[in-house]
Amino acid sequence: MSVHKKRLKLITLSIGSNSLECQVNSWKLDPGVKDGDRKYTFCPDGEFVEETDAEASLELKLFSDWRSAGFSTFLWNNPNTEATFVLDHHPDDPDSHVRFSGKVLIQPAPVGGDARETEMTEVTLQAFNVEFEEV
Repeated sequence: MSVHKKRLKLITLSIGSNSLECQVNSWKLDPGVKDGDRKYTFCPDGEFVEETDAEASLELKLFSDWRSAGFSTFLWNNPNTEATFVLDHHPDDPDSHVRFSGKVLIQPAPVGGDARETEMTEVTLQAFNVEFEEV
């Protein structure tokens, strides 16, 4: 099999009523699946792996937007509320287009940075009920 590669160029992303793809500089959706601990007993077949619970997250780095309808303002105005999200990955390529959807728990993001630098908002939101779909 030959190598298949794609550059990260285009997404569509909505959280609640916010369309964010033009603000996003970096993103990562982590399903949060962890290996369970291996446990042993003294019987001949006494080995098992403990079940774990996934702790999915959506990590975003965006250009800050503090206008009244901006996403930075939305985060601060809606702490501890649930919002639906839909992330279309490679929406411009029918062979690679996939969709992730679910809910995130909104939390305010840290504010500030270095003088004369472009203001960025970096936040990691807890995600749940995450679904994967080949589109």
